Amino acid sequence: MNIFKVKIVYLLTVLSTSVAFAQDTDWRTYKKPTNTADSLKIQQKDTAKKELNYNGKQGDVIIYQDDKIDSLTIKIGKKPFINGYTVQIEVSQQKSIIRDSRSLFIRNNREILLEEKYDQPNTYLYAGRFYDKNSAYKFKHEIKANFPDALVVKKKLSLPALKRVGKTENNK
Repeated sequence: MNIFKVKIVYLLTVLSTSVAFAQDTDWRTYKKPTNTADSLKIQQKDTAKKELNYNGKQGDVIIYQDDKIDSLTIKIGKKPFINGYTVQIEVSQQKSIIRDSRSLFIRNNREILLEEKYDQPNTYLYAGRFYDKNSAYKFKHEIKANFPDALVVKKKLSLPALKRVGKTENNK
């Protein structure tokens, strides 16, 4: 038993000394060159310039597109919008469900604007135009009894129509 203890102590001593000699104490940093000539060689290797030739042959690009694409991009680009929120009260593929939800909503909330959007294969029914999220959630909470599955959705809203206030030159 005594010999066994001596062997274990000897083995631990050999392992600890070999680990201590094998460790590199400066393992976290790059080795610095010992003289300046070596550092200049390293810098010259890193900053070697390679000339690129950008004067190649000129190519041609031919674009075939319908004129309707240009008119569509002009139309979409000029329509002003504002980022806002609306409440999605119904989504369905059946027109009758959308119609019933619309009539139920109009019976209870006549002053709120409804918008119906068809995006294949579903029809979406949106209610209200809100410029901040808190107002949209407040409205959603108000209609929760009739529409428990309503969602607040971020949406691009068209700008409201401007109203004339006061007298103008034509209205005197």
